[in-house]
Amino acid sequence: MPPNAPPGYHLLVKPTGAICNLDCKYCFFLSKEMLYPDSRFRMADDLLETYIIQMLESHQAPEVAVAWQGGEPTLMGVDFFREVIELQKRYGSSWQCVGNSLQTNGILIDDQWARFLAESNFLVGLSLDGPPELHDRYRTLASGEGSFEKVINAVGLLRKHGVEFNILTLLTDSNVAEPGKLYRFFRERGFSHLQFVPCFERDPKTGEDLPFSITAEQLGEFHCRLFNLWLEDGFPDVSIRVFEDILIHYIDDAIVSCNWQQRCGSYYVIEHNGDVYPCDFFVYPEWKLGNIVEDSYEEIGKSPLLKEFADMKAAVAGGCESCRWLSFCHGDCTKFRLDDGGAYENQSAYCEARKMLFDHIEPYFESLKEKVLDIRRQNRPRVQYAGVGRNDPCPCGSGLKYKRCCGR
Repeated sequence: MPPNAPPGYHLLVKPTGAICNLDCKYCFFLSKEMLYPDSRFRMADDLLETYIIQMLESHQAPEVAVAWQGGEPTLMGVDFFREVIELQKRYGSSWQCVGNSLQTNGILIDDQWARFLAESNFLVGLSLDGPPELHDRYRTLASGEGSFEKVINAVGLLRKHGVEFNILTLLTDSNVAEPGKLYRFFRERGFSHLQFVPCFERDPKTGEDLPFSITAEQLGEFHCRLFNLWLEDGFPDVSIRVFEDILIHYIDDAIVSCNWQQRCGSYYVIEHNGDVYPCDFFVYPEWKLGNIVEDSYEEIGKSPLLKEFADMKAAVAGGCESCRWLSFCHGDCTKFRLDDGGAYENQSAYCEARKMLFDHIEPYFESLKEKVLDIRRQNRPRVQYAGVGRNDPCPCGSGLKYKRCCGR
C-alpha cells in the first residue's frame, strides 16, 4: 500500500438512474427521470470502465465500498455486473479491498442472478414492507399487481445459493402502526438483519406531507414498541440498525450511519451518465458536484458545493445545541430538516421521535453494554503476536503488515 494512500470511501452508483420495474406509489426516485429527459438510463460500458479506473487506479484507497442502487439496478442484467467484477480485478491493486452491495426489489432475481451474487460476495439489500397485506399496498407492478410473492421467491433463491442479504422496510401509513405484526413476520421467516426507514415525502406544490408519510409520533411509538419486542425476543441474534447505531455510540463512542454524522460527505452518488452528487436524497441540479468523465475524484472532493453541503448538516437548528442527545444524532438527516422556504434549517421532522426512542432505551444501556462486551470477549480470536516482526503480515488476518495494523 502506498505510504500516503487516501482513506477508504463509499460510493453509491445508479447504473439505471431512476428507472424501475415496479410502480411504488411512495417512490421519490421516479421523478428523477425528469432530470435527464433524453437519456436511455443505462450506464455505458466505456463510462463504467472510466468510473472503475477512477475509483481504483487513480484514487488508490485501500478500501472502497460500492452500493449499486436505482431505480432497480438488476435491470442492467447480470452480464453488466460480471463486467463490473472483471474491471475491479483488472484495475485494482493486490492491497485494495472492494466491497459490493446491491439494493434490489428482488423481482428479477433468478438462479443465475443468485449464483453470481454468491460467487462475487455481494451483500444484498432486499426491499420488503412486511406480509402481503402491508407490502402490496404500495409496492406494485405496473399492472397494479402486488409484488410480494416475487420478493419471497427471491428470498428462497438467495438462501439456496448462500447469498448474504438483509431486509429494508419503508415505514408508511400502512405499516407503521403494526410493529408487532412486522416483527413477528420477519422472525417467523428467519430474517435476522433488519432496517426500518421512515417515509418522509412532501408535495412539492403545497409543502404538505404526502398521505403515505409518517409523523414523529408514529415513528417514535413504532421504535419504542419494536425495541421491547427485540429485547424480549431477538437481541443479540437479530440486527436492527437503529438500535445497533445507538449501542455502538454508547459503547464505542462511534457514529456508524451517515444520518447521525456531524457533517455530511461520507459518500458520493454516481448517476448513470457519470454525474456526481453528495447524497441520494439530493440528486438535484443545484447539488451536482461534477462528472467522473470530466473531473477526478480529487477535484470532486474539493468542490465548494461539497463543503457547503457538509456545512448545512453541521449547522443544527436552534434548540438542538442544548439537547443531551446532540452528540449522537447531530440534528438527524438533513432531508428531514426541510422548512417551508425550501431550505434545510428546521429541527428534524423526527426530532421528537428520536427523543422518544433515546429516552426509552436509556434505562437499558448498562445492561446491554455488559451483554455486548461479554459477547465480544467470547468471540475474540486468540491471536499470537509474540515474535512477529514489524514488516511481517499481521497475525489478525487483515492482510496488512504488522506495523500498519495491530502493531501501530
